[in-house]
Amino acid sequence: MARKSSKVQGTLIAAAAVIGLPIYGASKVIDSSGWAIPLLAMLGLVVAIALYKYNKKHKRLTYLRGKYKDETTVQKIYAGYFWEGQTAEQLLDSLGRPESVDNKLLKTKIKEVWKYNRQGVNRYGLRITVENGHVAGWDKKS
Repeated sequence: MARKSSKVQGTLIAAAAVIGLPIYGASKVIDSSGWAIPLLAMLGLVVAIALYKYNKKHKRLTYLRGKYKDETTVQKIYAGYFWEGQTAEQLLDSLGRPESVDNKLLKTKIKEVWKYNRQGVNRYGLRITVENGHVAGWDKKS
């Protein structure tokens, strides 16, 4: 029993250090310099994050526009949509790599089932059927 309480105490001390030390440091900075420097630092951090996200989005859209040329297709892919007749390459750009793929080679076609959103052992929230390199259908669990 003593061991369990020492683990709990250690966890509480670590949590207090993780939460308390930054608060203590921030209060010392505010006491010594006022609110201006911490507010400017936080504003700078927010601006840096916004610029990073904008740059990342711009690069992705530029890549997709160069690859597909059609603006409606680019917007659908960027938004993560999938549709019947979509190529496998467009599906990869839209949803990313599947977590698992089942392949079936039939006489007249190649059938693949791309699986996304793993929920358990061989349980997936989204299964997309790709026949001969194009989306033929999907099964989405809610």
